[in-house]
Amino acid sequence: MRPVPHSEDLPIPHPATHLTLEDESDHETATEVPNEERNDPTFETSTASCEPHLLTQGELNDLVRDLKLSKTQAELLGSRLKGWNLLQRDTTVCFFRNRQEEFQDFYSEENDLVYCNNIRAYFFV
Repeated sequence: MRPVPHSEDLPIPHPATHLTLEDESDHETATEVPNEERNDPTFETSTASCEPHLLTQGELNDLVRDLKLSKTQAELLGSRLKGWNLLQRDTTVCFFRNRQEEFQDFYSEENDLVYCNNIRAYFFV
């Protein structure tokens, strides 16, 4: 887009100063779902509500995994979500502190090298 000089043929537009109900009804009809979409079995209307979705322990774990967060970052996220009352009551944040314990027996550390010491058992956990 570029600026266009105004003239008698192209006057400067002025915004409406008074809106009526008829003006608002045009907006409402534009947001209605068309009939062809309403009859489509795969179409889902949004049922947005003002209620927040409280995360469960599983959803929080999935979110941490999907975002590839470290233990410290996961704990910070969980703490903030809990502070904002976005976690269900039984969701724990300290879970992330010891999440490595399930698999730490499969790894060894020598000097600065960490390696998997039992690959077959690791895949059958």
